[in-house]
Amino acid sequence: MRTTAGRFTRSVDIWDLGIMPHVEVSQDTDRQLELLASWEGTSKGEIIARFLTRMSVAEAPPGFANESARVPVYACYKKQRVEGWFDPATHMLGIVSPPWNGQVFDNPSLAAGSVVDQANSLLPREKRVSTSRNGWVFWRLTTTGEKIQSLRIGRSADRRS
Repeated sequence: MRTTAGRFTRSVDIWDLGIMPHVEVSQDTDRQLELLASWEGTSKGEIIARFLTRMSVAEAPPGFANESARVPVYACYKKQRVEGWFDPATHMLGIVSPPWNGQVFDNPSLAAGSVVDQANSLLPREKRVSTSRNGWVFWRLTTTGEKIQSLRIGRSADRRS
């Protein structure tokens, strides 16, 4: 939008033309983005997008639940893929796959434990395992395959697990 003498007029948006936006950065910043992108195995644009996502989550008020802020996630356990969503602001995770059908958990670890518990229910008692799981590494982002740990604010992603 451009303003002319206090009026708003719609200019042609670059999205209307099918052209990707261009961001100008210094050569030094470009080198840093290139290094990060290479290290992460992704593009410079994705590095910027991740940073902006983390910043918007960091600025959300405590307890803020915004459906549009939900991130699609999945987990694979015992050769079964389970789909869900994660809210980085509240740390709540909902599982949309059956048999959960939208059940919401207070944190990723409780949701992960429920997935393991469901798998356990199909096994003889002597083959069942503990349902205790670190949900931050159990669940992955649908778009990138990264652990949801990568969305935690104020902590570095755990690259070992």
